[in-house]
Amino acid sequence: MPIIPLAPDHAADAAALHIASQPGTFLTSLGPGVLTALYRALPATRAGFGFAAVEHDAPPAPLTGFISAATGVGRLFVEIGTTRLGLLLPPLLAQLARHPGLLVRSAQTALYPLLVAGKTGPQAAELLSIMVAPDRRNQGIGAELLAALVDACRARGLPLLDVTVDATNPGAQRFYARHGFTHHRTFTLYGRPMHHYRLSLG
Repeated sequence: MPIIPLAPDHAADAAALHIASQPGTFLTSLGPGVLTALYRALPATRAGFGFAAVEHDAPPAPLTGFISAATGVGRLFVEIGTTRLGLLLPPLLAQLARHPGLLVRSAQTALYPLLVAGKTGPQAAELLSIMVAPDRRNQGIGAELLAALVDACRARGLPLLDVTVDATNPGAQRFYARHGFTHHRTFTLYGRPMHHYRLSLG
């Protein structure tokens, strides 16, 4: 299956796949408009990058899975906030107006870089999301996406790759452990315990 760089053109499909893959999570609760804007902005920044698994090379190719990362979550947030806010803010404000309860979790998300500040190590990349279509799981697509991301991190000279996993998601924890990640620490986000895993790329 072709693995290609994640691009703004993948945004709507990535948002739909995110919602199908992680129902009930905070980002999913922000709705397709916010997620589409986020996935349109992320690969267009200097800090954000990722890969898409597609059915074939010829566009438009159906998106089967994707992985996204940043060379620093704080840098990504600052860059989106200063250069892409016009893209993200309208759907975000509309969703917050409909669901004011999401405001607290939005603030917690904005503070996430402070929770991991000084804990991620020098020049650590952070894996933000990895999604595979439910009917295409257990076919090695996630492993292929992760391998492409690891290669890209090494090409950028990044020595570490970190990822945060909900403590109640043993499947994700097994996936990362199987691919060489080790538990680094546990912290609380959204009132829930989160495990921070790390992969050394040296």
